[in-house]
Amino acid sequence: MKIMIRCVAAATILLTSTVSSQEVPELLQQARCYACHAMDATLIGPPYRAIAALHNRRADVMVEVLAQKIVNGGGGNWGVVPMVPNDHVSIEEAREMARWILSIDGKGD
Repeated sequence: MKIMIRCVAAATILLTSTVSSQEVPELLQQARCYACHAMDATLIGPPYRAIAALHNRRADVMVEVLAQKIVNGGGGNWGVVPMVPNDHVSIEEAREMARWILSIDGKGD
């Protein structure tokens, strides 16, 4: 029963949208994500396109993983520089950011 409840909760999280995809780049700007991340260039953190290329095949799972990383920070995935916590970003906003990042074509058209 607990597994089913978790699956339903995860599906609800993935389907619930509070921000349109057109608003996400503005949200990323307001949250100051561009200080560390760019579309194609490595800055302090990895480029959005590299994150998408690595994780978009498992987007159903990675939306929540990346959203938690956006809000709570973490380290060790892309080198020695940790990602700082972004407690000014709500979990719903972080999920939208993660969905948007994972929707990017990782090949770099």
